[in-house]
Amino acid sequence: MRDIEHKNSTKEFSLHLTLLSSDMIKSSIKNTSKISVSCDISEVPKVNCTIVFRRQEQDIGPIGSIKFQKNRPIASATINLSEESFCELKDLLSLPTPPRPASFFLDTSKYVEGINGEVAMRNSGLTLEIYDLSWRFPLL
Repeated sequence: MRDIEHKNSTKEFSLHLTLLSSDMIKSSIKNTSKISVSCDISEVPKVNCTIVFRRQEQDIGPIGSIKFQKNRPIASATINLSEESFCELKDLLSLPTPPRPASFFLDTSKYVEGINGEVAMRNSGLTLEIYDLSWRFPLL
């Protein structure tokens, strides 16, 4: 985990997610396509996370949120991306299988840590706001 200071001086935290798989989703001909990725969360072992990326300009405020289910080791997130970032991510995910998994980093609102540094989000029902996204995608 890394602490991050943003322009508005609010302290935020970061989650590191490792990509397991990705899909394009089109739920109806009337809707735009979305990208769905399945990830492991380094800070919260044994919790599977699904992130849905949508095309939507986000000028102010959080770009999305991540919710940890109350009674299951599952988290789900929705993140809004500009058209340019959405297409860039789609192109990266369309490349042949990289030599190692890609990583996503979510800058989030503050979350609780235990005395030993463990993160208390598994089965918590907690929702975190997502303020920024970065990724590391290995090239062949």
